[in-house]
This record gives sequence, structure tokens and C-alpha cells, in this order.
Amino acid sequence: MKINSQDLRDLVKKELNSHYVFFAEESIQLSKLTDLVLLAAKDSNFDEKITYVVTKDMDWSFLDSNNENLDLFGSKKIIEIKLIGSGPGNTGSRALKDYSLNPDPNKLIIVSAEGLDKKTQSSAWAKALEETGVMIIESPIPINLMPKWIQRQAKDSSVVIKNEAVQLLSEKTEGNLLATTQEIVKLSLLYPNVEIGLKEMEASISNASKYGIFDLSSAFVSGNKNRTFKIIESLKSEGTQPTLILWALTKEINNLYKVMEDNSTKNIWGPRHYLEALNLRVNQLTKSKIKQSLLEIAEIDASIKGLSSKNPWQAIRDLAITF
Repeated sequence: MKINSQDLRDLVKKELNSHYVFFAEESIQLSKLTDLVLLAAKDSNFDEKITYVVTKDMDWSFLDSNNENLDLFGSKKIIEIKLIGSGPGNTGSRALKDYSLNPDPNKLIIVSAEGLDKKTQSSAWAKALEETGVMIIESPIPINLMPKWIQRQAKDSSVVIKNEAVQLLSEKTEGNLLATTQEIVKLSLLYPNVEIGLKEMEASISNASKYGIFDLSSAFVSGNKNRTFKIIESLKSEGTQPTLILWALTKEINNLYKVMEDNSTKNIWGPRHYLEALNLRVNQLTKSKIKQSLLEIAEIDASIKGLSSKNPWQAIRDLAITF
């Protein structure tokens, strides 16, 4: 079934489905949807998360119900399948369609698809997952709807913001979801249990951090490891959540992956200097390195959610230094 993203929270509280497919333009949108399912899954004793980043030559046998490698001990596993900029291919399409007809009760499948067109969203494999599972398609958020989005995110963070303050934040962040989320997190730390008005919002915005998410993204894409490390440490000392930093790094690695796959920046939005930086950086990387980094991100994400014993901050540092 296809539902709106606002309905997912209530749905997973009532009952977990065997599989979910999420489409969105931005990784932060996908992460927020995935997080809701992971939280409910953890409460339902799903104690392990495995992530697969889809490539053209990928082995899809992990979805085969006859594959005993995953289920030697009968544990309940979350399997996240990441599609970045392209569909699953013929083999993957068949595997997903077959799985939708015969899901494993000990597996919870989350297909998160970033930057896929409407044709792919209505393809046979997507329709099959929609019929027997849950599908959400998150459209890009137009500027005029940003205030509504801000209010929803603020509510999730237990922050109450007056309408005029919401409007100011929307104008200042210009539709950037990561920057907006960073500001909401900062407000929750600066003004706990306080209704945020214009005065508080202006003070928060003017009290800008030494570094922001924009600075982190720029340093990371350019390959400046020392600056990236310095910014991460600064953001950590200011109380920035590791989830927010991980979202920023995920977005940039996903964009680099798309550029490598397409051999072009045509499907990436951004100013000219950013696109040029992506082109320069991608020439210094291999596809296997990008894929490995995406798997490391999945492990860091699991550690933040308590599904792994890794130290998330140390893992983020390691990723920044070795990428």
C-alpha cells in the first residue's frame, strides 16, 4: 500500500510490515523514514541490521528464502537495500518481485531509493513491493511548504516554534533540509521547554556556530581531511548530534556515487563550484571505495541506533580520515 510519510509513525506502532520501499530526492528524507521503521523493529526484537548498496553486478541471493547463510540461528534481521541514482537491474527486479510474494518472517526489508525517476517508481518491482508492503514517495519540498515541514520536524524534536519564527528560519536556510535540521537541534539545546519566538530564533541564528553543515560538506567533497576532521570535532563540541553529521557525509558520498555511475553531474543540483568539486573528487576515488564507505555509514548508523557496539563518533572520524 502507498501511504503518506506523516502516517508512517502511527502505522509502525500498530504493526510492522515485512517490507518497505521509500523513494526520495534527499538522503535526509530517507533516513528519517528508515529511522521510524528501525525504532519499531528494535522494539520487536530485530537485533541485527545488514546493508547492501546496489551495484550492477550485485549478487541478490541474500533475498532467497533457501539461502541458509543469513538464518543459521533464526535471528531476526533488518536488511536495508540502498538504491542510489539507478534501479536494481533485471536480476534485482526479479529478486524483489519474488521476495514480495514469499517474504521471510525473520527478515524486515527496507528498500531506500534516492534520486530515482517516476518511471522507476512505477516499475514492476516497485509495484510488487507496494502491493504486499508499504511504499512512500517523498517529493522535493517546495519553498512555500518548508514552514510546514519545519513544524513537523520541530514537533519530533519536542520544540515548539511560533509561526513567525518558523517563517524566519525558512527564509534563512533557503530550503536546505540539513541546515534547517541543524538549527532545530540547536534550538532544542538552547531553549529546552521554551516556546520559540522571533527573539529566540534571531538570537539562535545570529549565534552561528564556528562551522556548519555547509562547511563540513565542502571540506569533505574537496578531500581536505584535516579541515573535515577539525569541523567534525568543532560540531561535536557544540552538541551537534552524530546523526546530523552522518546525514551530511551520506549525502556527499551518494552524490559522488551518482557522478561516478553517470560519468556526469547532470543529475546533481548545486552551484557550479560544487559540481566542479564533485568531478575533481570522483577522479580520486574508486567505485569499490565509495561502496565500502556507504557500508561503513550503514554500520555507523546502526551504532547510533544501538544495533552495533561501535563508537559512532570514532567511526565518523575514521570515515572522514580514510575516505
